[in-house]
Amino acid sequence: MKQDLATGVIAAPILPFKEDGAIDWNTLDRYIREVAAGNPRAIAMNMALSEVSSLDVPEQIELIKRCKKSIGDSVTLLSGVNATHTSAAVELAPRLIDAGADGLVLFPPVPVFIGTPTVAMAVDYHAAVAQAVDVPMLAFQTVSTKYPPGTITALSKIRNIVGIKDASFDVEQTWENIKEAQSADRKIGILTGSDTFILEAMLMGCDGALIGFAATATAEIVRMQKLAKQGKVTEAYEIWNRIGPLAQVCWRNPIRDYRVRTKYALFKQGVIPSIKVRDPFPQISSLDAADIDKVFIEQNLMEARFLPAGR
Repeated sequence: MKQDLATGVIAAPILPFKEDGAIDWNTLDRYIREVAAGNPRAIAMNMALSEVSSLDVPEQIELIKRCKKSIGDSVTLLSGVNATHTSAAVELAPRLIDAGADGLVLFPPVPVFIGTPTVAMAVDYHAAVAQAVDVPMLAFQTVSTKYPPGTITALSKIRNIVGIKDASFDVEQTWENIKEAQSADRKIGILTGSDTFILEAMLMGCDGALIGFAATATAEIVRMQKLAKQGKVTEAYEIWNRIGPLAQVCWRNPIRDYRVRTKYALFKQGVIPSIKVRDPFPQISSLDAADIDKVFIEQNLMEARFLPAGR
């Protein structure tokens, strides 16, 4: 593997669509290169922000092929594995690797994992995929799937697992995950996926972030993480105090709408030409648009430094 996926910022960008719902491949090619120019540790596609739940498998495969062609070896490329059961994940994972993914992010299989699955369920699922593909993998804890104590310790015994995305949006859960990872025989990375308190999670002890908010301001979020790691808290907060209010609006309830809200922010920056999301995701509300407009004005987010590639 070219880079250590247990630390740093992994960006999970949006997927642009045309107004008819088709993937806008030309915009994607340009946009994904801009995100790569922001120097994230890796880029993860087929994630929730790139609307993997709206993509059929051939589209997921083509998405990885296209991104790999666009960014080459300039940055590590990951793919989410979003499957409802073990055999489907085991079948899909090698196809994504063959398409060009360097590693995988394993979504919890729903609906089976909704709530609190057992440690054994989590281990069996991840181990099955790990046997199918010998690449680095990240586990993924979501708001709807709370892995119980002991899960991180158990997952750390699977060689391919190098970290876990903690998208619990729960400070206490994040803290417990950090402590458990530190006490495991083999330390694996804790990457925050809680977009509303990214910097705070890093200062708590998260090793980095696998984050949808890095779809924009990629370079500044990467810089913020480096400053936090160096203990330069004031400098890190200079960045977060500027961009954090946008994250708070984009990831507020109903949380499903972070997709179109993020696209609206990128549209305002001139990065993408359309904020289309696939049905049945709703289009942006007038309230959300107005609040994002207000944040852009108050925080002066039209500055070039807040584009994906930065200045």
